[in-house]
Amino acid sequence: MSRSEVRLSQVVTTTEHDAQLLELREVDGDPPRTLTMMIGRDVAKVISARVRQVETPRPLTHDLAQTILQTLGGAVEEVEIRDLQEGTYFATLRLRQGEHVHELDARPSDAVALAFGAAAPIYVHDRVWAAQ
Repeated sequence: MSRSEVRLSQVVTTTEHDAQLLELREVDGDPPRTLTMMIGRDVAKVISARVRQVETPRPLTHDLAQTILQTLGGAVEEVEIRDLQEGTYFATLRLRQGEHVHELDARPSDAVALAFGAAAPIYVHDRVWAAQ
């Protein structure tokens, strides 16, 4: 399994339509590759708020998920964007709870929001780079 680590480059939010963009940039590429995905407005707002470290008066869904995970003794270990099929990206969210690792199918945008909030690494599988 070959993959490369990426970091959040930018989130482009617009008020004109629902097509928000999430841009991830390869960490060690020469030159670095960029992966751009369309994401929903709500997740784009969550990621943007986390980037800017904006405090919200009440926990948002991703904040609640992070709190539940921590309360149960778990943590986001990593995210892997593993496939691209017919324009749809697929991701695996890996959670660690003690010695056990749980692998969950997740929308990449949700997984990235959780990874970003937990400072966990994000990877893109080579088959995704090849399918772009």
